[in-house]
Amino acid sequence: MAINTYATLQTAVANWLDRSDLTDRIPEFIDLAEARINRALRIRLMESVNVISLVGGTKRYAIPSDYLQLRTIKFTKSALATDSLNSDMTDSQDTAVLGDATPSGGILSAGFSSSGTVMIGLEQMDYTGISTNTLTGVTRGVNGTTAATHNSGDTVSEIYKTFTSGTISDKTRPIDPLQYVSPELLARVYAGNSTGRPKVYTMRAGYLLFGPVPDSIYQLEIDYYAKVADLTDSATTNDMLTNNPDVYLYGSLLEAEPFLMNDQRVSLWLAAFEKAISDLQLQDDKDSHSGTELRVMNTGGYH
Repeated sequence: MAINTYATLQTAVANWLDRSDLTDRIPEFIDLAEARINRALRIRLMESVNVISLVGGTKRYAIPSDYLQLRTIKFTKSALATDSLNSDMTDSQDTAVLGDATPSGGILSAGFSSSGTVMIGLEQMDYTGISTNTLTGVTRGVNGTTAATHNSGDTVSEIYKTFTSGTISDKTRPIDPLQYVSPELLARVYAGNSTGRPKVYTMRAGYLLFGPVPDSIYQLEIDYYAKVADLTDSATTNDMLTNNPDVYLYGSLLEAEPFLMNDQRVSLWLAAFEKAISDLQLQDDKDSHSGTELRVMNTGGYH
């Protein structure tokens, strides 16, 4: 039997334990195995790239919910999509008329998303649709901003208010890396209300913080290791299970044995799980450096 879905994994765990009375417990063993996998593995299968918009005056941004470990972080001044109002806008109007809803040159090649969030001046607005060049279903003053009047010609910029799948690195545009500093150093060097082009970042209490505080809209990209997507009755498979069913199986059996008070079997499944994890990590590490000879690089290039 192939082990490639949540259901077949549960069946396999029951079969290997030779128990038919653990239907309610096996999902718990799988959950615990996933937690163990997330602590032990850092492979390319777990890499994720997401983009969020930094907006003027906002210093901290919640990290993605599936975040495990950061790899790289960079930003660009290039817009997702930007245009201008084609007519004045009152502070209660629920539509925004643009000159062109499919402008070229932005990170989003098709122009404004079919629904999303835009920023005009200091106000952020959610919208639910686009009719020709008009944003419809506009909710005013979202994300703690205040509804205001806006004039024809004012800039309209789409922003990502939460981390969203995408990249800023797929076209030629100025991209700047950010340097990590400790929370204590960020607080000392960038205390107060100084704003500007972000230079450094830190992480604290589930948030990314930047110094100086962004003075405008920037697109931030993070490349990070993400948690393995949870298996559930509705999300029945993921890449980790498809490619490495043994990791899931041995991890689930390892979590089951203490519950069943089969202490003598714990060491067996622990060894099997750790061997599978080690082999997988080693395979990924080797592949990351394959295809070319290793060479020393200094500031002047390779030699």
